[in-house]
Amino acid sequence: MKTGFFYILIMLITAHYGLYAQKIKASGGMGDPYVYKENLVGTGIEAVYLFNGLSGASISFTSSSPSIRIYRYKNSIADKQLIPQSDISETQEVQGTVYTVSNLMDGYGYYIDTNPIRVQWVIDYSLHQTKLHSIVPVEDDDKCDLIKLLIDKQEDLFYYTTSGIKRTVTCRYNVSYNTMEWKDDRFNTKLFTSDESQIASEFIVSAPLEDTHFSLSGDQFARHFRIDKVLQTGLYHAVATEAHINYEQDSDNKVDNSPGGSAPLTIHFQGYANEPVSRFYTWNIYNVKDLNNPIIRFTDKDISYTFDKSGNYKVVLEVANRESSCSDTTSISFKITESFLDVPNFFVTGSVSGVNNEFKVAYKSLVRFKCTIFNRWGVKLYEWKDPSVGWDGRHNGRYVSPGAYYYVIDAEGADGVKYKRGGDINILHK
Repeated sequence: MKTGFFYILIMLITAHYGLYAQKIKASGGMGDPYVYKENLVGTGIEAVYLFNGLSGASISFTSSSPSIRIYRYKNSIADKQLIPQSDISETQEVQGTVYTVSNLMDGYGYYIDTNPIRVQWVIDYSLHQTKLHSIVPVEDDDKCDLIKLLIDKQEDLFYYTTSGIKRTVTCRYNVSYNTMEWKDDRFNTKLFTSDESQIASEFIVSAPLEDTHFSLSGDQFARHFRIDKVLQTGLYHAVATEAHINYEQDSDNKVDNSPGGSAPLTIHFQGYANEPVSRFYTWNIYNVKDLNNPIIRFTDKDISYTFDKSGNYKVVLEVANRESSCSDTTSISFKITESFLDVPNFFVTGSVSGVNNEFKVAYKSLVRFKCTIFNRWGVKLYEWKDPSVGWDGRHNGRYVSPGAYYYVIDAEGADGVKYKRGGDINILHK
């Protein structure tokens, strides 16, 4: 068992050192080198090292082999040249020999003749920085939703595969600009920054909701070395619009957390848009039975309307920009309920519990209401026209005597249903 344990331990240590020996380190130049490994499968290249200047730059490789040969090539390994020993230093460490290649040259592949073969490409980024010439926003047919940025830049980063094929190193950039965001029932300025991405001569972004400058920054290598360039447009005058609706109504008259309820119902609608880009507000209120013809139209920013008929409604807000060249539409839908009327047959006067201590109807969507109370001799005792209130059993400031009284109700619902009700109401006394 001990023999097996020590064998495993030796194998693990050997594997650890073997993995350690496979590591290649680069150093020198201004800042840490950038290790680029995108799309290198099949190229024979293990990594592209970008240095910000090659002063003091080197690549180190640790190997357990007693000696290795290191080459460099310009276009393919077919023309590889042995690096002079004067450019290679050797240091003995526990893990093996550390071979350090100095006097690196821009635009060369370094071929390390081991098993497996290791190939690293070297670029002096300070000699090949991307040149950003111009960025221009252009409006086209989709100007209300999208903006096209025309970008003129010059990139000069490449390497050669071991078989001699020229490949481009992908440069990535960010585009940023101010826009507006609807949050917490208001618009706030927000800085939008695109993901770092490859950008050709055109780049499409969502149209901003406020006047802004577009900025192009990068590439990722310049950003890594903290020498990134930023190119900015002149002030772009926004044209895109965005509309939102808020509302207020009597909370006691809601069906749920949505607008709507029983008629007659007055709802106050508030319009919001990305001002000052958006300037014109147009409201249309529809019964969904006829969405081609609005019931009424308003051109104010905020409106109020009383719904006195039951049905399903849709309120539409359209906002337009300063030139009326772009607009945005939003809407809100709700239901005004059908009418309903129910009359109690008794109540208790003088009760302090607050339960059933007045004559009060249950109702929905009544647009007209009148209730009259008579005694048994036909004398009118009380009359009211608001279905939300009732009669507490008093006449001339005093509670009437317990017994039977007569009520007459004349009402009409928002759905056109007419109510003619009459009957006895029994009054009990606490």
